Amino acid sequence: MKKNFWNSDRVISFSAILISVMTLVVLVYQTNIMREQQRLSVLPYLSMNNSGTGTSNYSFMLYNNGIGPAFVEAVKVIHKGKEYEMDIPSFLNKYIPKLDSINNLYHSNVYAGMLIPAGMELPVLQIDNSKEDADKLFALFKELSKEGFDFELTYKSIYNERWVLRGNTPEKLD
Repeated sequence: MKKNFWNSDRVISFSAILISVMTLVVLVYQTNIMREQQRLSVLPYLSMNNSGTGTSNYSFMLYNNGIGPAFVEAVKVIHKGKEYEMDIPSFLNKYIPKLDSINNLYHSNVYAGMLIPAGMELPVLQIDNSKEDADKLFALFKELSKEGFDFELTYKSIYNERWVLRGNTPEKLD
């Protein structure tokens, strides 16, 4: 008499192996979801915007609108096709003599190695209580933009994911 290959012991063994493999697949999938969630929970998102245009309190601001800190790796100004390894206030002080005519100007430097915490608003350039100076600074920025003025900031998250901020939109590098 021929013995049946699929007896109850083999069915139970095969079922146990199949359940173990499916559990492993679910565990790997769930671990990947958790890793992605953890990575996104510390995502920095830098942007630069004008604030108070047309008022006596004008600011050119750097924001970290993300939920994690940004570690600045490099700062660069591009003007007339040439690159300068410096931030905007340093560039303007060194190469733009028209800046001397603007009073009530405050600035914050942005440099490699700097940490920009989540939720931080950093006034890169700021005019307080002077409509005349605010208009001069805004006009200077308009003139510089016609000359090909741009700013580039390279930064990374705590997971070493790298971005570059050009203009107002960050772009992922890795």
